[in-house]
Amino acid sequence: MKDYQLPQAPTRLALRDALRVRSAAFPWNRAIGSGLATCLPIVIGLLLGDIIHGFSAALGAFTFLYIGAETYKQRAKKLAAVAVCLTIAMVLGTLLAPYMFTLSIVAGVIGVIAFYVLNTFQLVIPGPMFFVLIFCLATGLPVDPQSAWERGFYVLLGGALSWLLAMASWIWAKKNHEKQVIIKSYRQLMAMLQSIGTTSFFQMQHLTVLTLKQADRIIYDSKRKPSTLRLHELATDIFHTMTQLKNANLTSEQLQAMETQLHAVIDAIEGAKGNWPAHNTSCESLKMLQLELEQAYTLASQEEAEAFTSVKTESAWRLLVSGISFTNLTVRHALFYGLFIMIASLLAHSLGFNRPYWVPVACAAVLIGANTTLTIHRAIQRSLGTIVGTVIGGLILSLEPSGYYLIAAVGILQLCVELSIVRNYVFANMFIAPLVLVIVETMNPGNAISYFVTARVVDTIFGSIIAIAAVLLLWRGIHSRFLPFLLKDSIQHMQELLHAIHTDKQERKQLKKLTNSLIGLRAAYERSLGDFSASQQQAEILWPAIMHAQHAGYLLMAFQKRKDKLSDGHYDALQNQLANVLTILNTKQPAALQAYHELNLQKELNQLQTVLAQLYMETNKTTLAPS
Repeated sequence: MKDYQLPQAPTRLALRDALRVRSAAFPWNRAIGSGLATCLPIVIGLLLGDIIHGFSAALGAFTFLYIGAETYKQRAKKLAAVAVCLTIAMVLGTLLAPYMFTLSIVAGVIGVIAFYVLNTFQLVIPGPMFFVLIFCLATGLPVDPQSAWERGFYVLLGGALSWLLAMASWIWAKKNHEKQVIIKSYRQLMAMLQSIGTTSFFQMQHLTVLTLKQADRIIYDSKRKPSTLRLHELATDIFHTMTQLKNANLTSEQLQAMETQLHAVIDAIEGAKGNWPAHNTSCESLKMLQLELEQAYTLASQEEAEAFTSVKTESAWRLLVSGISFTNLTVRHALFYGLFIMIASLLAHSLGFNRPYWVPVACAAVLIGANTTLTIHRAIQRSLGTIVGTVIGGLILSLEPSGYYLIAAVGILQLCVELSIVRNYVFANMFIAPLVLVIVETMNPGNAISYFVTARVVDTIFGSIIAIAAVLLLWRGIHSRFLPFLLKDSIQHMQELLHAIHTDKQERKQLKKLTNSLIGLRAAYERSLGDFSASQQQAEILWPAIMHAQHAGYLLMAFQKRKDKLSDGHYDALQNQLANVLTILNTKQPAALQAYHELNLQKELNQLQTVLAQLYMETNKTTLAPS
């Protein structure tokens, strides 16, 4: 255990971090765009003499918030789907407003579906809360089921306007998103290269995998030049080669030469002219990396026109269906999320709250937190921000703004929300609360300002308390309890990929399954660090095993391109090692080590076996098994 250096585990989350202000650049383009998307429907309504329906259409402006790093084709599909779903939420909320029990169940169902779909597609920002918000707001409007389709129509109009604004940048800024994501991938490869030989290597390796996975989604889901596709594939090859260099004992001069060549590749992709910095090396482990970098440079430097090509990818429906499993933590989290939205709604209506829809909305916003600490963070942030924000909203409403002054207030508040949310959720809620108060009061006039302000604060705090109680009772420690299961799942996927490589069958499918498994394992570990002390300690015990399993998995992936190195003897030895690891995980007892030393992958599996054997030799805690 002394022949390798394990990096320090990621630090735990602390409750005091709830009020920490992040240093992040202000997203001016997003803020201005969302402000315009919110204001324009109201302006049009004012000009047409129907500002109330203008505010209804403004609810569809939440569509704009779902723009992200994607091609314009992907953005068009995604935002259209979001606008339609927000419309459905408004229609259902209006139709079910008279039926307390039914609307509470449907609110929970909307939460489950939105959470699962958005997290499966990795659209965690801004998340599922806005679909719940639109549905709940509809139940708080004057009860009029006959107006359901009319209200939905105006929300759809607002969503359509947001779609146009989000797509309008194509006219003056035809960004080549494929090129941008390729540059991002190679810059992340540079960070990984510079981390070789340091304790940050595992972290850079993990970030590189996430970057390449994001690039997969953009590159493979659009038509692109063959050279772009090949550059992306080479980025993956370079990643696998760098993974093999972790224990190569490279000198600083050798690494500097590789950095120079990788810089030349990045410059060529960005369009800069230059010469290839040739470098001869006698190190066999670097020759493959040099060859791949030179191929990438050649592709990036060519200027001739190319025909666009496309690659068949897995459909969105297939991706959603394939992930439905009770062993999938995303599915469990979605069910948990929807269940307590439903419970919050039932409690709010049963206890006779003045504005009961704010309770499930607050619960939905807080439960987005991935673990106990983050949930408490969001509860604190939302409660404090709402208290301050309702005061601001009360002051704005006391001035009785109308016409363009009212529109200006809405636009400025929405602008401030997007500018402040990157720093701390507290600041965002200081503007979210008055923004929603102004919209709701305008759509539902006739109530005293104090009525809205008091209801908003009390309902938000109550909804936050429900969310905290839910996490403490049912969700605390679930990630740490599932870590052994996820680790075993990753080892089984390694066995399947090894068999696929050896038999030349379904390699791409098994490669994707293993990648997703390793990413999920690391994500579960990081989330477990936000649970309370016992669960955190339980997870930290498995940190060395998780790191070695991840690295072994990425080493195995390298064999997909270099099958000639995988002889029958190596195949049998690797399967024996993986089976031994599974035996240790299943029995929770140390087993006789099956050590092999010829390949880097074998050495990594030796270390994984040793770590697990020592773990179960020192402790036989059955709490490590998932419930």
